[in-house]
Amino acid sequence: MKRIVIVCAGDFGRELTWLIEEINSQNPIYEIIGFLDDDDNKIGKIFNGYKCLGKINLLKELSKEKNVCAAIATQSGKVRKKIVEENSDFLNWETLIHPSANVSSTSTVGNGCVICANCSISIDSVIGNHCILNIGTTIGHDCAISDYVSFMSGTVISGHVLIKEGAYFGSNSTVIPSRKIGECSTVGAGSVVIRNVADNVTVMGVPAKKVQF
Repeated sequence: MKRIVIVCAGDFGRELTWLIEEINSQNPIYEIIGFLDDDDNKIGKIFNGYKCLGKINLLKELSKEKNVCAAIATQSGKVRKKIVEENSDFLNWETLIHPSANVSSTSTVGNGCVICANCSISIDSVIGNHCILNIGTTIGHDCAISDYVSFMSGTVISGHVLIKEGAYFGSNSTVIPSRKIGECSTVGAGSVVIRNVADNVTVMGVPAKKVQF
């Protein structure tokens, strides 16, 4: 069995233990060895039955052990990218796909991704590294999704959509076909995107429009 450590012991980290246990119920693959987190208040505590072993820099020591992999459990693409870059010696990032997810054989999924229950990835789409597809996300055909993109529950991405690095989609957001979503942009929950979205902006509403806070 692979020994897996979960990086970040927050709410999504607890959900990730559930996902891994669901995978194991179909085919025993993983032994969860615990969490890593930089929050001193979490170290030594138990989350969903698994101990927080120490800070994230322990990945350097774990990288020396055989058969150890890791998954990052935070919904922030910026944080995931920072963790990966600060731990460049650790290369064994695991992609976790829930047994109920439906991924076309003609699509590809990168390293370190998390694909939760009831997700669907249609034909000829490319998912980059360290992306998160939360429960019930749908990716249409011929989509190109860059690294560190985050889709919250119920997101619907139609066909031929291009999504740049670090974009974030709130729950139940929708993008119509052949649109481009900019780098580090945010699509608010329940929004419907009918126009291209520029880099580093937030759009919300039906139809989605740029907003400022």
